[in-house]
Amino acid sequence: MEITVDYCIFGGGMVGGTMAIGLSTLGYKVAVVEAIKPKVFNDAELPDLRVSALNRFTQRLLQSYNVWDKVLAMRCQQYNRLSVWENSTKALNFEASQIGESYLGYFVENRILQLALLDTIEQEHADNIQLVYGRAVDINLIAADVILDNDIHIQANTLIGADGGDSQLRQQANIGVTGWQYEQQANVLLVKMVSEFESATWQQFTPQGPVAFLPLFDGYANLVWYADSATSQHIRNTSNTDIKKEIIARFPSTLGDFEVLDKTGFPLRRMHANQYWRKNVVLIGDAAHQINPLAGQGVNLGFKDVDALVTCIENNPITAKNKQALKDYENSRRTPNLVMMSAMDIFYQTFSNDISVLKTMRNLGVQMANVAGPIKHKALKYAMGIE
Repeated sequence: MEITVDYCIFGGGMVGGTMAIGLSTLGYKVAVVEAIKPKVFNDAELPDLRVSALNRFTQRLLQSYNVWDKVLAMRCQQYNRLSVWENSTKALNFEASQIGESYLGYFVENRILQLALLDTIEQEHADNIQLVYGRAVDINLIAADVILDNDIHIQANTLIGADGGDSQLRQQANIGVTGWQYEQQANVLLVKMVSEFESATWQQFTPQGPVAFLPLFDGYANLVWYADSATSQHIRNTSNTDIKKEIIARFPSTLGDFEVLDKTGFPLRRMHANQYWRKNVVLIGDAAHQINPLAGQGVNLGFKDVDALVTCIENNPITAKNKQALKDYENSRRTPNLVMMSAMDIFYQTFSNDISVLKTMRNLGVQMANVAGPIKHKALKYAMGIE
């Protein structure tokens, strides 16, 4: 099978699917290569463990592409407050009402958003976008030519890497990265809460690492437990019944009663590509950068990549001799992504220790932040993606 398109996107997940729709709205022909087709939605199934906190910028982008209503038709959870504390009596609270808003964002299962994107592609962009399931076995970067393991041959003008932190396309293009693996891992536990809870999310910092609560729909929630590799392995290998006792000991007493239903874990990594494009290849999302997931900003940076790249291409279409759009894209996104990555690292390192001087400074900083109205409101708007 021969496919000829303007753009071939590696990765049909949240960021890759959104990128495809953005290019289609400009009239371009697009092929999206995804390894496995996601299973269909079944509202009787438990929530997935992979969940993203989508801010208002991302929500608006998805609304503009007619995707968001499909997410709402399945399931998601709005939240209106983010609380951060080391000592619960000195919590730093970010509330939507502080800036005249009714909510901060939504928690959405990654697969739900992917399904909404694929549904939009099939319903509204079938003339421009071809979804291809398979894996690339040969990539010619000069010719932007791709052969898949099912003998599908894709000829494009530009290849877009949206295939995650271990991006095959980035490696094939010999684009190096800088970064490191964090000592801790993130363990995610799906729970069913016994009592109703507020539509709020929180994070508590301890010398052993953060723990967090992510509200989901219908009384479900995700607990996030940062831990070293040995503890993380213990969490994964312990039965749901027995791990509950350790959660109660590790999490704040305000958590309430719950039942553990499922759990998983994944390593934490900081990674930044040394360049965002090379020859006929351009990187977006986790293929270009990975960030500590504190505050849930990682995936939202990917959606900002999408918006920036679509805008740059619209303003300056890519040709064999004109790559200005790729230069403009990298110039617009590299520094903001790096700033957010560094900010999350500083936040993580500042709070995840037991040094007395830093504890005093942290407590003072929290108190000052709570009364520093304009500064706090500006930070809240930035995190929400509305400034």
